[in-house]
Amino acid sequence: MKNKRVLLIDLNQRPVYAKVKVRAVTHFYPSLCLATLAASCLKKGHLVRIFDMNLSENTEANLVKVLKKESPDLVGITFTTPFFSEMTRVAQLVKKNLPSALLVAGGAHASFYPKETLENSALDLVVVGEGDFALPEILSGKSLEKIKGICFKKNGQIKKTKTRELIANLDSLPYPAWGLHDLPRYKITTFVARANPVGWMETSRGCVYGCVYCCKAVFGRTFRPKSAKRVVDEIEYMLKNGFKEIHIGDDCFSYDIKRAEEICGKILARGLKFFWSMESGLRVDCVNQKLLQKMKQAGCYRVWFGIESGSQRIIRNIKKGINLNQVRQAVKWAKKAGLEVAGFFMIALPGEKVEDIEKTIQLATNLDLDIAKMTVTIPLPATPLYDELEKQGRIKTKNWSLFNPYMPAYQLYDHDNLDWVTIEKYFSLFYRQFYLNPRFLKNRLASAIKNRTLISDIKIALKTKW
Repeated sequence: MKNKRVLLIDLNQRPVYAKVKVRAVTHFYPSLCLATLAASCLKKGHLVRIFDMNLSENTEANLVKVLKKESPDLVGITFTTPFFSEMTRVAQLVKKNLPSALLVAGGAHASFYPKETLENSALDLVVVGEGDFALPEILSGKSLEKIKGICFKKNGQIKKTKTRELIANLDSLPYPAWGLHDLPRYKITTFVARANPVGWMETSRGCVYGCVYCCKAVFGRTFRPKSAKRVVDEIEYMLKNGFKEIHIGDDCFSYDIKRAEEICGKILARGLKFFWSMESGLRVDCVNQKLLQKMKQAGCYRVWFGIESGSQRIIRNIKKGINLNQVRQAVKWAKKAGLEVAGFFMIALPGEKVEDIEKTIQLATNLDLDIAKMTVTIPLPATPLYDELEKQGRIKTKNWSLFNPYMPAYQLYDHDNLDWVTIEKYFSLFYRQFYLNPRFLKNRLASAIKNRTLISDIKIALKTKW
């Protein structure tokens, strides 16, 4: 097999977040997805380069230079729904300047809409589901018809192969190729991190729960964990690569509480000293006091909880499977353990009324939270919510670039109870009520002085649209 040259592109995220209310704290990480895919290709002897468009001002010109200099055999792009338009633009640029390269894309949107994605872009091939093993097979020269989990163009037609099985043993995957990223160039705001550079890490894949707004198109609903030993080995590897802080990106890190405790125990046993946090969130029904205390002892300083709503009726509507007593208890346990506590909330959830939103604002301000984040409910493809709205004829567009959870969604769909003027009003009110609350301001001031982030916090506050 001839070794191939591979270029993996991390799309420019700035256009999508340009009008975000809290854009002052938006930030860009080195891509875990691309580092993971690169590692599988490197393992087979291929030459790989990652080009991050977020690190360049003249992104298009610099990308063209890289294409002409490297002349890759395969160019790969990963994207989510809001980045569809950006993907098509970049794909066209690649095809124009290097028509000989095989142009491949993957991710949740491509996995659910592979045929549509190919029909509406310059792409040659889409990976459906996990790409860790599919991408090296594509590079091997194997007949595309015999490769599971792909969709491709051939002689004017689009063909789809058999479904690829989910990877059962995640310990078998190579460590992400972090050396392909220019790590010192990634700087995360002190509102989000305590030390730079910061790297994402996955300790498991898959989520067994059925929240109506969540897409399972890539990792599925089967919980597939890495072993505790593999997780801590990988942490050591990340630290050796220069990371000063690690953010865990799992959907279900503490689904198996004993495994989570074992990970913490091994971090302590090896004497590893680093900052880490649960930036993707923990479920409030998958924690206890012992686990949270052990996480704190092992260096974790912040946990996020997926709370979503202050109305139990709405929590039932979205099939979250938790109750508000569990929310309050989890927050108390985390604070008792000495952790910073942050909460995820949503607005315009199915069936929501003004009184439900008011309950959410009340809950957020009454809980002892250090950070709160609200997003607009977006009916993403491959979710039960999208399917229901489409069935009811309430999806108004398939302009995927508008499917941005940080922006008003009046162009996307009609809510069943609320008009978008009301939703926008309460969306802004949530942030004002939480962040301008005297208790929050007092606590944040004390935290900023302690962690030496006061000047940074003031700058962020001045840049935020209240």
